[in-house]
Amino acid sequence: MDERNASTHLIGALGLLSVLAALTLFGAFAWAGSPEDGAARAEGASIATGSMASGAMAGSHVSGSMTAGPGHRHGGATTGGVTTAEAIAAQGVPARHIGPQGRVGQFVVACRYSHSATDDPIVHFGHPGRSHRHDFYGSTATDASSTAEQLLDTPTTCDKSVDTAAYWQPTLFDNGVAVEPSEVQAYYRAAPGVDPADLQPFPLGLELLAGDPTATTAQTGEAAGWVCGSSTTLSASPPECSGRAPLHMLLTFPDCWDGERLATEDHRSHAAYSADGSCPDDHPVHLPQLTVSVRFPIGGPGHQLTLASGNTFSAHGDFLNAWEPAGLQREIDHCLKRDVVCDLGSNRQEEGPFFHQ
Repeated sequence: MDERNASTHLIGALGLLSVLAALTLFGAFAWAGSPEDGAARAEGASIATGSMASGAMAGSHVSGSMTAGPGHRHGGATTGGVTTAEAIAAQGVPARHIGPQGRVGQFVVACRYSHSATDDPIVHFGHPGRSHRHDFYGSTATDASSTAEQLLDTPTTCDKSVDTAAYWQPTLFDNGVAVEPSEVQAYYRAAPGVDPADLQPFPLGLELLAGDPTATTAQTGEAAGWVCGSSTTLSASPPECSGRAPLHMLLTFPDCWDGERLATEDHRSHAAYSADGSCPDDHPVHLPQLTVSVRFPIGGPGHQLTLASGNTFSAHGDFLNAWEPAGLQREIDHCLKRDVVCDLGSNRQEEGPFFHQ
């Protein structure tokens, strides 16, 4: 091979290497934006400007135009150097309304049991079968890859057709056999001490968690627990209940939002609980307080209860907001902001769990 041909071959080889390098670099950037890159995508969940938060506090409807990449949805007891317990502690503790229904404005949604699956579209987004088993209510289309936009206008088990949100909690087992829950009732109100006029609707796609799925001892606060029927006293583990006042799992979700992120890598930092009617400075947007009561057909002695997440101390639940936005705004305007009791819990014999002294 003469010098001219050798040079030609060398130049051609260098050109090919450059192309391959460029393709590799492009692939690296594509991978960095994929759902598998949790930390990078969680960074992108924030809004570029603060206009959304200020608009929410001014009374404008907070829409789902905010985006949170699915890559932040990766579970584990430690996420980004923060343990689940630390993230929960930073949210504060909820205050619950105590007393009969009808003292404050509310609307209530009753949702029948839909299905069970080892899916979690918040903590294990895009990974069917990776989660412990959950029971789902609301949209019948909820699976591991569900987004709020996909759930809009899907069939729902809720008695308000505009509620196509997804609610779920770990499956309860009795002597190793899965217990099919009767239903959930979702109570929406202003948290104690909060001025209903300050409430803003949940933005489409907001993700909220209540309770600690990693707990092995009694949880602090009253975000998650158990009661019989209408009792107002939460127990860390299920008490022995009667058939007339069966077992309920109670979940109270955060009611303060940072106004920027629909979700975060630890699934908690974007939301917090109000205290004495006020939200923390870094979570200034008041949301309705959502309290979910899960009713199980469990009463009498002889039960050995566990949860799919572990022992019964690990009670917890998830909420993915996929309400039809105009329908949710209407409920808040007509019921909560006017302090009107629009619905009562349908458990008449129990007078609504955790609202009766």
